[in-house]
Amino acid sequence: MPSRARTYPGWQMLLLLIVMGGIIGSWIGDAVVRLWPALGILGNVQSVGLPTMTMDLHVFSLSFGFMLNINFFSILGFILAWVFFKRL
Repeated sequence: MPSRARTYPGWQMLLLLIVMGGIIGSWIGDAVVRLWPALGILGNVQSVGLPTMTMDLHVFSLSFGFMLNINFFSILGFILAWVFFKRL
């Protein structure tokens, strides 16, 4: 008899859903703050990451940096994306 164990999609799907959840959450947050300015505290953005670093080798230059700008709505989007992933 075959096993009926539940299988989840791969980590690539989880990563895609979390990124999309953060982006959509930020868009919704911007719209909510524009409609109701009193909720501006929820739209405050905190930046976390590495600032841009550039290495110039005279033949080519290499730049690297990573910055994550998060607010309440993007965190909510991350959580909803994770819940959606678990229901897949």
